[in-house]
Amino acid sequence: MTTVLCIDDDPRMLQLHKSILGTKGYTVLTAADGMAGLALTRTHSIDIVITDFEMPPGINGSQVAHRLKEEKPMLPVVIYSGCPDIPERLKCFVLPKGDGPERLLSMVEGLIELNCEKENQLEYVRKKSRRLRHNKAREMNGGVHRR
Repeated sequence: MTTVLCIDDDPRMLQLHKSILGTKGYTVLTAADGMAGLALTRTHSIDIVITDFEMPPGINGSQVAHRLKEEKPMLPVVIYSGCPDIPERLKCFVLPKGDGPERLLSMVEGLIELNCEKENQLEYVRKKSRRLRHNKAREMNGGVHRR
């Protein structure tokens, strides 16, 4: 089951996201500010974060995204905002608030597919690496497999 964390200082937006994403069966956690959102990413298994860009007081969406990129670089972060000037250095997905629920669902579904592809590639690399280590150990033992 996919868990989406929504961070926004507007309780109506949190409820809207929870309703929209809940219709597709996603588990939705919400946080009313950036610090609470970061805390949830440290205590729960989160698959996608959707955060507002401008949130007073405390840390804003830009700071949340920056910290998450440092702490959990593989975690997709979507900045859902009415603010047109989101810095590109954040390397996040951006979704304007005016785009509507269909676009939100489409983006979340696309990120889930992207994560699945990354996980499959990562698993392939892990298996290949184990196989190479096993073969290297066998070569070092003169082709004899020892237990």
